[in-house]
Amino acid sequence: MNLFFAHKIATNADVLFSVIVCAIFTRSNLRRDYPWMFRFLCVQAVTAVIIDFLLYGPLLASPTDYTKIHFVVYWTGFFLTSGLLFLSCLDVYRQAMAPLPGLARMGTTVFTWAAIASILVTATTFTSISPGPDTIARIGLQLLRCAGATELCLLALLLLSMKAIGLSLRSRPLGFAIGLGLMATIDCAKSIVTMLSAGASPVVQVAFESSSIAIFAIWLGYAVMREPARKAVTVPVNSAIYKWDQIASALGHKGTQIAVQPSPSFFLVDVEKVVERAFVRTLKGKESES
Repeated sequence: MNLFFAHKIATNADVLFSVIVCAIFTRSNLRRDYPWMFRFLCVQAVTAVIIDFLLYGPLLASPTDYTKIHFVVYWTGFFLTSGLLFLSCLDVYRQAMAPLPGLARMGTTVFTWAAIASILVTATTFTSISPGPDTIARIGLQLLRCAGATELCLLALLLLSMKAIGLSLRSRPLGFAIGLGLMATIDCAKSIVTMLSAGASPVVQVAFESSSIAIFAIWLGYAVMREPARKAVTVPVNSAIYKWDQIASALGHKGTQIAVQPSPSFFLVDVEKVVERAFVRTLKGKESES
């Protein structure tokens, strides 16, 4: 099969799947539980439709105008979806960690600061970027690598703790997490391939489009599949995960204030006991002598 024809089929199939998944996520329960993921899918679908029209639709303007529109649409959608992809990971994390609200809140805070650190790391590269037509691309790829690494750490934590938080292989948070992890992996791979100047290869493009179709298929399957009732999370009172959840829940909450009276020094108490025992022994010795 001709690689150009295969790339065209893969691109159109990717657009079709993105629109279908976006339509499925308009259901009230999915839109309520995963609001940022719904926004991510909407931006992804709209951007994909516009770019597909620019590439394969009728020519309504000059090729130069099409090139400029493609550049603006692609990179605007790129930056929006990069941020929304990270927030989608937080949606999935909060849903997965719902039985442990303390850890859910603490994890959200930690990874939010990690995202801010990624933006600052990206900002430090501005001094090494010379002005030119590829400035936006370099900034975007640097941001994509930093955000992708943070997303993979977040999802790895979720996958490692799935048994402790009562998730099964058919649970939606787990299925959505797998898709988001693959999406972050593909984005990191795209940035590496682009740096190596191999992104324009038809084989590479078909591989990326096929991977994207597989991700949308996973999300579609988990979205339409009936989610099993979630098992209740039961942990021992003295377990580490319960203690960490209690500690995380207490962070940032002052609660009721109580006055704590100062207690005597442990050293002075011990000295007093030693002196008392010596005094008792002396008295017993004098009584025995008499």
